[in-house]
Amino acid sequence: AEPLLQFRDAHRSSELINVGIACNGNFIMSISMDTTLCVWSLKGDLLASVDTRHMNNYYGCVSPCGRFVASSGFTPDVKVWEVCFNKTGDFKEVKRAFELKGHTSGVFCFAFSNDSSRMASVSRDGTWKLWDCNIEYQKGQEPYLLTTGQFPPVSEGATPRCLALSPDGRTVAIATDDEVHVFCGRTAKLNGKLEHVHNDPIVALQFSPNGRYMAVAAGKHILLFNNVPGYQNAIDDLEERKKGAASASIRDRLQTQIDEARSILKTMEAKDS
Repeated sequence: AEPLLQFRDAHRSSELINVGIACNGNFIMSISMDTTLCVWSLKGDLLASVDTRHMNNYYGCVSPCGRFVASSGFTPDVKVWEVCFNKTGDFKEVKRAFELKGHTSGVFCFAFSNDSSRMASVSRDGTWKLWDCNIEYQKGQEPYLLTTGQFPPVSEGATPRCLALSPDGRTVAIATDDEVHVFCGRTAKLNGKLEHVHNDPIVALQFSPNGRYMAVAAGKHILLFNNVPGYQNAIDDLEERKKGAASASIRDRLQTQIDEARSILKTMEAKDS
């Protein structure tokens, strides 16, 4: 099949590392290994070119809500920009929204939760972090650091290749060449580890939109796993929230969610047995 459109001069001086399309169809993002992040119309017009100032880009993506583009690289931060349009749908600008600060070395990868209210990042410094990004960034408010977890530093040979954040923002999965480490976003504890996933290196990691599955891409294969740790984390979080609930109606609603999660978890465990 012939492509509808080709961006022949998208990034002349460096290799592309990722591309994304906003869920609302307003724009396409591309990012290369130098410090260039581009925003395009769906007709192929260059709307904006951003210098990320990372020295080298490691990763970039479009947020699930379609409002933001973000990048990480050699510098110890994740930078997030808002892609702005006017009321008639015409492009206005790409402007700084906020940054994730706190790592002490380059950030290999990051991810958004399904509603873009949380982000997770993993760094060369041997840590991963979970952030609350449900903020008024227009007023200068910065993201809140929720959790910091430990991850084997690069010096131990466990270079993170990719990271995924569950849709509800409660579970963080980090992949190395042949392992996937799954963490609780609330406590930072290691839920479990998938070892020797495949002989070929892991190149992609993704949760399904409903949070029930985790897909791992390695070599020519896609492996699908039940997200058992994710439902365990959800149940534990809901139990904690129930303890502090201010009214009976809230407790009842949380208990309903707990019962639903336990039912799904029971089904998963039955299939795995």
